[in-house]
Amino acid sequence: MRIKILGDCYYCVSGLPISRPNHASNCVKMGLDMIEAIRAVREATGVNVDMRIGIHTGDVLCGVIGLRKWQYDVWSDDVTIANHMESGGMPGKVHITTSTLMQLDGKWDVEAGNGSTRDEYLREQGVETYFIIPKKKKLQELNENDVSMQEGGRGSMRVAKYLESWGADKPFAKITEGVTGKNAQLTSMALIESNLIQPRQYTCWNISHQVEADMDKINIELERNLDDKQWFAAEDIHPILLYFVNSDLEAEYHQQPDPLFKYYVACAAMIYLTMLLVQLFFMPRSVAFFVSYGAIALLFLLLLLLSWADTIWMTKIHSKGLSSVITDGPWLRLLIAIVTMSVVAAAAIITVVDCGELDAHLPVTNFSKFAVISDVISDEAFLVGSNATTALLPAGDTVSVCINDCYSLPYYLYCCLLALVACSVFLQVHFLLKFIIMLLVLILYNVTFLVLQLELFQQQPTSRSLLNEMSLPVQSAIYLAFFFITLHVIDRKVEYTSRLDFLWKTKFKSEREEVETMGGVNKILLENILPAHVALHFLSSNRRLDELYHQRYKSASVLFASIPNFFKEFYMQNDITRDGLECLRVLNEIIYDFDKLLLKPKFCAVEKIKTIGSTYMAASGLVPGQENSQQDSQHHVFVLLEFALSMISVLNQFNKESFNDFKLRMGMSHGEIIAGVVGAQKPQYDIWGNTVNLASRMDSHGIVGRIQVTEDTATVLTNHNFECVCRGPIAVKGRGNLITYFVKTSMDYGDLSTTKL
Repeated sequence: MRIKILGDCYYCVSGLPISRPNHASNCVKMGLDMIEAIRAVREATGVNVDMRIGIHTGDVLCGVIGLRKWQYDVWSDDVTIANHMESGGMPGKVHITTSTLMQLDGKWDVEAGNGSTRDEYLREQGVETYFIIPKKKKLQELNENDVSMQEGGRGSMRVAKYLESWGADKPFAKITEGVTGKNAQLTSMALIESNLIQPRQYTCWNISHQVEADMDKINIELERNLDDKQWFAAEDIHPILLYFVNSDLEAEYHQQPDPLFKYYVACAAMIYLTMLLVQLFFMPRSVAFFVSYGAIALLFLLLLLLSWADTIWMTKIHSKGLSSVITDGPWLRLLIAIVTMSVVAAAAIITVVDCGELDAHLPVTNFSKFAVISDVISDEAFLVGSNATTALLPAGDTVSVCINDCYSLPYYLYCCLLALVACSVFLQVHFLLKFIIMLLVLILYNVTFLVLQLELFQQQPTSRSLLNEMSLPVQSAIYLAFFFITLHVIDRKVEYTSRLDFLWKTKFKSEREEVETMGGVNKILLENILPAHVALHFLSSNRRLDELYHQRYKSASVLFASIPNFFKEFYMQNDITRDGLECLRVLNEIIYDFDKLLLKPKFCAVEKIKTIGSTYMAASGLVPGQENSQQDSQHHVFVLLEFALSMISVLNQFNKESFNDFKLRMGMSHGEIIAGVVGAQKPQYDIWGNTVNLASRMDSHGIVGRIQVTEDTATVLTNHNFECVCRGPIAVKGRGNLITYFVKTSMDYGDLSTTKL
């Protein structure tokens, strides 16, 4: 597992996070392979580069510290030994300790390493070291590769051809890759988020095949979701009663607003109007008819006005219209629905009480409807009508007749069927409640037709049909029963569809929120790994996937701030410190306080790069396009210096509260640098250049409690009223003798005999 990249140093471990018995062998194999790889690069490019490999086996503490720019890291005394094994090694060789050698079980031959002669820390700790001797087969392969490289043409051509053959993965190369097709957007987004968080297993050799495999996998998964209804499981909805097993989901279903409720009321009103026309033209009209239908008409008028108030007048009361009160109120909607069903059902047969035998003494010639004369002199009954002959009765005579003014059972049946439809138009009412209401209405109608008014309706003439052997009331009961069953099946289907639609919407909303939340978390994590402007670059869909991110800055400032006495004096691995864990808690609090400074607006231009042990690395002036936005092009130098002074103040306050004596040693430089993102599986933002190396040397060759800067940086500071004192020439590794300066502050520890600049 790669931990981090420190300049040109590749820092990795084996045995984390899962313990592996062959962790030592893995590290040795990787070290040998890295040496082979760098040898091939050296031969291909003609550049004299090589690698030192240092390996040590021991205990480590691993985790993440700080508030910003999290990086997985390891700490322990054994980690320090491993660092010195690398610095005390030799190019082209794998340098191991005795503890590592004991874990190899004789798989490799070794020779004396004599690391103590090249590194003072190894000599102080008494660490005995060895070099791994590569196997002869490997050496032969390397020599053959060297010859083939040398015969491959000119150096520039070999470089281009060799680098193209690598085909290395690019950082976040697949972050914006999706699957074509609108239906796959959500799934592809979920895949992007999972790829962003979890380490990918792609290599530079199979990346194209992996892309095709991912696209096929997403398409298959999407088809399976649509065909098998993965979102809908049998246990979500009761198979018979059709209610959600999850009580919270059931409550949410009933609490959802119903914007179509006003249309249900309008449909019920139209059904009522149809019944009114039927009763008006084909049924007996009486006082009860006008009173009952008039009252129901007023009720429907009121319900329509309330339901359509917002649509009609476009007015709202307290930002919530009258219609919205009904639409958003489930219990109010249910009450209106039950009342509407009841009054429509009652209106269908309310006039049947007026339909009976009427005793009347009317002139026979005035009959305008069919009449059955049941009380005449003769024993025969005559059917007379408005156009019938009157010769059978004396003209002008009146008789006592029984007039059946109610040949109306078919019309009552039509009204009853319409009433059942009115019960079914309220789609959001539970189908069981509608079933109960329609069942009660059906019983009421059958009791009326078959019991209460049986004699009345039995006198009706029958028509020729398949059921002509039955009486008209019985036929009506059968029609009502079939219609009732049909409506119930439709209601059940509508209920099932409505609940399934709600379940899909809920699942989709939940997954969408989860994806949005995950996207937000990923963005935060990405911005916590990379600077904000770099994160936006990788999240952009317009970027080219085949290019590395890099940015050159003509002028930027770099700061290294270390706490030398933390690991030398404070850090201990024993039972009291729980093998160093409690010491790391203290380091985490310190780094956390430093990171909190970055949240201040005045330090918005300061970017934390990384932490290296107890060393804090930061830079300023790394925002593209803003190099010349300030009136003073060197403004980033002052911002970073002020940040360094704030770090000193924060650490002093921490010392007072924790009774410690930690001190900072700082190094600072400014100039041209290159920033970029390296690594495919664990992309890391870093900066390189002579300015970074000088800032690191200013820290490592500095004095505790002082801020050491280069001569160029000191010149910029003194030109802006900062006081710097010359330390004089010091020997800097790789740079020879350099004249450096200390920035004079009120928090300096002690006085130095230096020359003021």
